[in-house]
Amino acid sequence: MRYMRTIITSVMIFAIILTNCCALAADMAIHDSTVEQCMLSAIKSGTLEHLTIAELRHACSTATGREEISQNSSVSTGQKELATAAIEHTEAIIPGPLQLRIDDELQTQYLPFSLTSHRRNYLLPFTYRSTTNGAPFEVDNEDVDHVEVKFQFSFKFPIWNNILGSADLWGAYTNISFWQAYNSKHSSPFRETNHEPEMFLEFAGNKDFFGISNTSNQVGIVHQSNGQHGSRSRSWNRVYLDIALEHENLVLNIKPWLRIPESEKTSTDDSSGDDNPNIERYLGYGEMTAGYKWNQQLFSVMLRNNLRANDNKGAIQLDWTFPMTRRLKGYIQYFNGYGESLIDYDCSVNRFGIGIVLTDPL
Repeated sequence: MRYMRTIITSVMIFAIILTNCCALAADMAIHDSTVEQCMLSAIKSGTLEHLTIAELRHACSTATGREEISQNSSVSTGQKELATAAIEHTEAIIPGPLQLRIDDELQTQYLPFSLTSHRRNYLLPFTYRSTTNGAPFEVDNEDVDHVEVKFQFSFKFPIWNNILGSADLWGAYTNISFWQAYNSKHSSPFRETNHEPEMFLEFAGNKDFFGISNTSNQVGIVHQSNGQHGSRSRSWNRVYLDIALEHENLVLNIKPWLRIPESEKTSTDDSSGDDNPNIERYLGYGEMTAGYKWNQQLFSVMLRNNLRANDNKGAIQLDWTFPMTRRLKGYIQYFNGYGESLIDYDCSVNRFGIGIVLTDPL
């Protein structure tokens, strides 16, 4: 009964918010930074001086501009030709969604009272996990709720620009938490929190392959731990390479990593040594993420695999974000596999969540 009330309440709240905010979704498309970037690029190019601002905005603010222009009887033949030419020109000069984000970051990274997002920042007030895992906490599975809150906070900051040629040095921090907010029987504890500080060099790619741009590359080192001790302690260190490719509205990140080895523990209470010596068997040696931006919606998929013929393990995460207000987006997340959290790295998780996202990766 307790779960049913939680589910009904969460669904009702989300339905009310979604109903009130869907009317604003169309307005967001006009004000999106993609439109402004399109207009700015067209103006800088100097080839569209014959267009009025209104004509240029109309051409940039519709994905089906040619059809709308051709069907609009109030637009003269000359205006139709100009607007169609503007669409064709701006389609060629509009950068991809990842490049747009990088351009925006350049404008805001040194502003006071401003944080630059690193990964997705989100709050899922309702998630349902099909199985629970009480073993790390030495409790029965029944003591752990299937329903919990999941959220992520992630930001980055520039340390040194042009430290190595055109490469910039960045620092970043990501926090992901799993909160048993509805488990009043056990005082609503935070079941797990993972901390992930990292440092990386980022440099722009200068190569295009058959219309695919290598927009950005990163080389970094990352530490991830759950801040626990004894048998609940989980941590590991990695070096990684992150290659970002994009074509129009499609972005692909290929991120291989190599774990920095640690010495074996002498006992579970030993403060030094490897907390999880077999973690590569579950999280593998890298991940691949693909994202597609359509209007104001973002569809993405993350894939991991340990690449073992025997004892094959991996994970998949599906994400969908969509506009709700000028500031917030709705967010639906599905995860299946290993490595969602460090405490459960060797336990298969099947989770569905719904909530809001503050910043998207694209």
